[in-house]
Amino acid sequence: MLGTTLDGKYRIDRLLGSGAMGAVYAAEHTSTGRRVAVKVISSGDLTRNEMLIGRFQREARAAGSIDTQHITQVLDAGVDRESGLPFLVMEYLSGEDFSVLLKRLGPIAPDLALRIVAQSCLGLQKAHEAGVVHRDIKPANLFLAKRDAGEVIVKLLDFGIAKVTMDQAQDAETAALTRTGSMLGSPLYMSPEQARGNNKDIDHRADIWSLGVVLYQALAGKTPWHEITALGQLILAICQDTPQPVQQHAPWVSPEVSAIVHKCMKQDANQRFQSAMEMFQAIRPLIGNNWTITDDMIVSLNDTARAQVAPRMAVSIPPPRPTMASLSQSNPVGISGQSGQSTHDAASLSQSQGALGQTSGGGSSKATVGLAAALVAVLGVGGTYALMSRTPAPVTVVAPVQQAAPPPVVAPPPVTTPVPVVVAPPADASPKRVKLVIMPPDAIAEVEGVRTIAKNGIIEITGAPGSVHRVKLTKGKTETEVEVIVTESGAMPPKVELTFGGAAPKPSASAAAAAGAATTPPAPSGIVQKFE
Repeated sequence: MLGTTLDGKYRIDRLLGSGAMGAVYAAEHTSTGRRVAVKVISSGDLTRNEMLIGRFQREARAAGSIDTQHITQVLDAGVDRESGLPFLVMEYLSGEDFSVLLKRLGPIAPDLALRIVAQSCLGLQKAHEAGVVHRDIKPANLFLAKRDAGEVIVKLLDFGIAKVTMDQAQDAETAALTRTGSMLGSPLYMSPEQARGNNKDIDHRADIWSLGVVLYQALAGKTPWHEITALGQLILAICQDTPQPVQQHAPWVSPEVSAIVHKCMKQDANQRFQSAMEMFQAIRPLIGNNWTITDDMIVSLNDTARAQVAPRMAVSIPPPRPTMASLSQSNPVGISGQSGQSTHDAASLSQSQGALGQTSGGGSSKATVGLAAALVAVLGVGGTYALMSRTPAPVTVVAPVQQAAPPPVVAPPPVTTPVPVVVAPPADASPKRVKLVIMPPDAIAEVEGVRTIAKNGIIEITGAPGSVHRVKLTKGKTETEVEVIVTESGAMPPKVELTFGGAAPKPSASAAAAAGAATTPPAPSGIVQKFE
């Protein structure tokens, strides 16, 4: 394409980047001399389907008509008369996409991460108001464009492309789900409803989930399921597991910021932020109502900030996990992959990094649906999060009623209601990691509602000395739940055993004594639990 004139009016100068669906070029309009970025779609699946080409152009024009500075402006869309290839013409930007920045810097300061996400919310809100859902929000599609005065502005890329790609796959009878570039949306960032592939359930709140994963990665330097490499396991985790607390990887993150992250990633879309503007309004107080970004803010998180340990966000205990759950067998599983990425000095590069998926033959979609449905047959009920109380709740006890004069009246027993009790270490206590033996070793273990992987029958619990953690073991239809205390010498009790055919094990006497001592009013910090 280099040196050619696309559609008779865009002279191609140089390649900016390429991806699974095509390439992005720097070009110049032959009449006006304006510098533009041209994305040429070369995927055979799309170029041979006239209906998809028309849909692609309509989606691109719809996104281009949205009036906001936070969405990359689409200037033109068409099909080259000579090559027959569809193309998009966009404003030419200077800067880098967010994925390149995170690879370069690693975790960034919460203030910077919140400002980037806040500006993204403003762009998403405008798109959602226009009835456009992105469906592929990821760091590579958030571009940090530099302005002349040193200000940096976030622009969303590749609107409309993800929807056309997904519609293409929904229409297809077969799809090779493991082929690079064939997945719909980027799997690490897709919402549960996208992972299940039920197109009718996908709305603007899928973008909220994905933006929450982006914020999680910006704060922690990794995505919630970064350790999973098998596609089937990843889909299963997205559909049933509660993400590990972001503070587990980034202890410097405040509980207020953590609460925003995890509200975005609720399994039930009705429990997430219900609009991008609602999410934006939750972020505003944490950044001083100022979401401006300047060049000097874009730096790595310094060692002093990394050394800080913020109060932990309390995790409420989820309801019991259902033993079986049924999924519709009629919905194909939409999966999406991330294509390669490359660094560039002009803004449109990230538009080439796999925002478009492609499908190909190689297996029956019905067989894939059956496999995926079997994988996600048991759904986990995600934990819920709330900011922890900063002061101990008062304990109210109704004293026995006594009759001074005869005849004597037997006093009723004291009325006791479940009261939140704060179990907290001293204010200067540092988090401690302790080992807990579980029996049998292959039992499913959850700590505070978060599934924990056991290695050789041992799990690890992190908390300040004196903190209490609820541990649940499950195997088959048998389960038990025990409170474990973190002490200076290790976990108390040191072992939790799942008893089959008998009563669930109870904490040891020393653990019970420690738990009783911990209910006295402590310093105002720690993990909120309920004792009845």
